Amino acid sequence: MEPEVSQRSGRRISIIIFAIIAVVVIATVSGQVIQFWLNVSEFGDLFIRPIYFELYGGLILAALALFRIDFKNRRSIIWWIIPLGLRLLRERGFVEAVPRSYFDFNKFKMDPLKFLMWQITKVFVGIVIFSNVYFGMSVFAAGQGWNFNFEGLSSLIQLPFITPNAASLAYGNNVVVPLMPLLVLFVAPILVAIGTRMAVLLGLTQVIKIVTPNMDEAEEGKFRLGWRIATIEGLLAIVLLWGLINAFFPSNIDYNTRYYIIGLGVSAVILAVMAINDRKKHFNLTSRRILMRVAPIVIILLAVGAVMSVNDSIADARKVEWLGPYIDQQISVNRYLAQLDEVTEYQYNFSVPNVSPNEISNLVNENSDLLSKVRLWDWNAAFAKLKPDIGLIPYVDFSDSDILRFNNSIYWSASMKPIVPSSARTEDTWFNEHMYYTNVPAGFLMLDGHSGKSVNTEEFFSQRTIYYGESGLFSETWAARPVGGSSTQLEVGDANYQGNGGIDISPPISWIFDPTFFWAYQNNDVHVLRYRDVITRMDIVLPYFEYFFNSKSVDMIPITDGSNSYFMIPLIVGLDTERVPWSVNNPFVRLVGYAFIDIYNADLSIYVIGDDFFSDLFKAAYSEYIISEIPEWAMSQIRYPEELFEWRVSMYNFYHVTDAETFIVASEFFEVPQDLDTYYIIAKPPGFEDLEYVGLLSLELRGAGGKNLAGYTIIRNEGKHLGEMIFYEVPLDSPTKLLGPTAVEEALEKDPQFKQLETLWGKESRIGDKILYRVGDHDVYFIPVYTAGPGGVVTELGVVASVSAAFTGEISVGLGNNIFDSYRAFLGQSINATINQPIDDEKDVDQLVDKANELLQLYLESWSEGNYEDAGKYLGEFIEVWDKVVDKTRGG
Repeated sequence: MEPEVSQRSGRRISIIIFAIIAVVVIATVSGQVIQFWLNVSEFGDLFIRPIYFELYGGLILAALALFRIDFKNRRSIIWWIIPLGLRLLRERGFVEAVPRSYFDFNKFKMDPLKFLMWQITKVFVGIVIFSNVYFGMSVFAAGQGWNFNFEGLSSLIQLPFITPNAASLAYGNNVVVPLMPLLVLFVAPILVAIGTRMAVLLGLTQVIKIVTPNMDEAEEGKFRLGWRIATIEGLLAIVLLWGLINAFFPSNIDYNTRYYIIGLGVSAVILAVMAINDRKKHFNLTSRRILMRVAPIVIILLAVGAVMSVNDSIADARKVEWLGPYIDQQISVNRYLAQLDEVTEYQYNFSVPNVSPNEISNLVNENSDLLSKVRLWDWNAAFAKLKPDIGLIPYVDFSDSDILRFNNSIYWSASMKPIVPSSARTEDTWFNEHMYYTNVPAGFLMLDGHSGKSVNTEEFFSQRTIYYGESGLFSETWAARPVGGSSTQLEVGDANYQGNGGIDISPPISWIFDPTFFWAYQNNDVHVLRYRDVITRMDIVLPYFEYFFNSKSVDMIPITDGSNSYFMIPLIVGLDTERVPWSVNNPFVRLVGYAFIDIYNADLSIYVIGDDFFSDLFKAAYSEYIISEIPEWAMSQIRYPEELFEWRVSMYNFYHVTDAETFIVASEFFEVPQDLDTYYIIAKPPGFEDLEYVGLLSLELRGAGGKNLAGYTIIRNEGKHLGEMIFYEVPLDSPTKLLGPTAVEEALEKDPQFKQLETLWGKESRIGDKILYRVGDHDVYFIPVYTAGPGGVVTELGVVASVSAAFTGEISVGLGNNIFDSYRAFLGQSINATINQPIDDEKDVDQLVDKANELLQLYLESWSEGNYEDAGKYLGEFIEVWDKVVDKTRGG
């Protein structure tokens, strides 16, 4: 009786376990199905299209990789292993008890229908592995008439065997660049699929045939080596042949590539001939036969290796002659990858300020429009200034701070995110997260980037309530409200969402979506806002673009049309170039356009402005969704993405060099000074007629011991000039140097007047951004210095420093309570620096007279102000100069 009870208990336990597993599986699957259905209902074709492209591309690649067409033999490794494994389990591992026919893979053959169904099953499973949204979209667009220049592929075959013209970048531009879409979008995934097919369907199949005995061998009790050796030789020939094919699509080509290809080709042919020969023979394996088969391959490999080594030795001595033509093509291709051919290079002309005293007031007035827009508040100071504006609100926190432009002025904008107050009870978490803290009532704060004063954000953003933002509860969970019924529950800020975002979910779907709705709202539809983090939302509907750089989400900025507010997200594509010759694996990166997401309704607008092949591809695939022109109101607020600008600069640091010899010796590479970011400012760089909103990034000479700038790069953000990049280059032999931010800060800290202020402020003071401006003909760093208020809570501007960027031996530092006083003091210091320079006897009479007049003017001003000590100094210098004037006049 006891065994029967125990048996029944065991069955019950098994049934319970099976039921639990079934419930978990059903709940998981049903949840995924519900999510998929909701995504289709909310996003429609925008959600389906990337999936379609992935499936479409995956289907083609999986079929290419996994579908066996050998219907004659109808073999399958999986279905051969399964019965063999089951039989071994049945016989408890006794190999002798298993019929020999189970081991003979050559005799295994599936039924035709089963074989066909298995191939189809493999392809459908392989879709997940080989899914490629870019490949699928490319094939789809090609069917719509998009041209990817397939006919140009044959021109790549000759690349390894031709030495490009020396000192010419044209070859890479003419041959490789036109093939970029083909190499990036088609060749790379197809080679992966074919490589998988050769490894699995060919290589693994043949290996199994080699290591398993056939029926005849099993009966004889010995392996036959002839066909096995031939098969191994054939496999090695195929491996070498595959390596040869891949060698035509490397990320780099040099003088040795041709010999590498020839070595692979000759070795593959020899092994193929051996395989065909040995297939017909029956022989025992002897050392002589092994040597006869191995020796030719070893000889070829040694010969090729020797040639390549000799070439490397020659190239070490004749680097420019041998490697130079290939370096030229590397430069050419990489300049295309980063759009460096579109960079305007401007020979920078600058000098130490030479100002007479009576010009100071005029210079300040003439440049007042620029001075009044100088950015004096950096990110940390703006953050500290804006944080008290949150007050005692416990349910919001800062999400991000961005520089915005309105009316040709710059502002810091802090967007906020909803959080659950730390004081909230744990049992109220579900309600707080999903139904109450669903938005940020006043989601933006703004601060003037020049004055540091908080501004009334409503003057710019009439819609400030954020339901779709970034981070916080936006990224952590969804929000909901019941539809209909008697509930009067309001959200934070007494809001009741009435926008277009989200989707209505009816019972019983709502119960599956979240079981809480079953208990609380059995008879009500529920309106749910999902994917409220805009980056996550974009990644779902447009997964083709880069939304993260260095593990940080791409910078998006708030903009407004006067009524509605949006987050503007740059659409940046980054494509792998491992199959592009001379790319050295640097990616192809482009700004395709921008996406605007309504912060209240989640409406999406897509604008494409790129003129590259991927932009054309995207337009072909999404023509019905794309708006070709960005509205005028948005163009006045738009900004070129910082991440893309800095990446292009990182490429420019190397590939601005267009001379192979200079590139090889690496004497003129640039780098961004340590801890320096892009500054978005209102400025008037050299050559500009008007003030303009630009991004600025300074560059130093890589490896140089000095702290001087090699120049600086700007990116334009205005209208038709959006994305134009200009590099202002300081000549390496220039007698006047352009100081870098580190040197300028050191000069400021050595200034006696500034030292006194630092002592007065104590350790709480902080030097802000060191931003280089061109003011008239002067290059000046404007540096804010902040002093913290009581308790260090509120940051205040202590002083503004103006420091000369041009340097020949003296650095002028001007300090003032505001930008105008600081610049005025800087000009005064520049005069003193000029006056204090040794008198040059070689100067002509006119120059000496000008200097005498300046000294006389300074003498009169000092005397009138009661500064008799300086007046005496200037009078003595005036007499000295005037004596020289008299001497030169008499001598003439």
